Amino acid sequence: MTQDTPRLENPLHGVISQLRNISEDRDLLESTIDAGSLKRIAVHITNINSSVTASTQDHANASKRLNDFASALARIAKNAALPNEALSNRMHLIGARLRSVSQDLAGADRVPDWTTAN
Repeated sequence: MTQDTPRLENPLHGVISQLRNISEDRDLLESTIDAGSLKRIAVHITNINSSVTASTQDHANASKRLNDFASALARIAKNAALPNEALSNRMHLIGARLRSVSQDLAGADRVPDWTTAN
């Protein structure tokens, strides 16, 4: 009898998808500058995801950068042209996810379980 180990969802995939969705939603985020920032952050997170999946070499830097991005998202939500609760809530949840992943990576001497999920 084999036991299937459940695969953990890669949290960065969801973050990337959410950032892309928000950046394209002009009702949620009117500023094209902020939308461009979200798109660039999504690209950086995509690169971080590739790096931490490959090895543990860059985990400390990835952890710091993910925390930096979480703080940047909070600022973008706070300073949005038309601040709204939906944007703030989504950005807060994304930031919390980034901080959680950052914590998973900080000082880790192995590739996290979620990095093996597709």
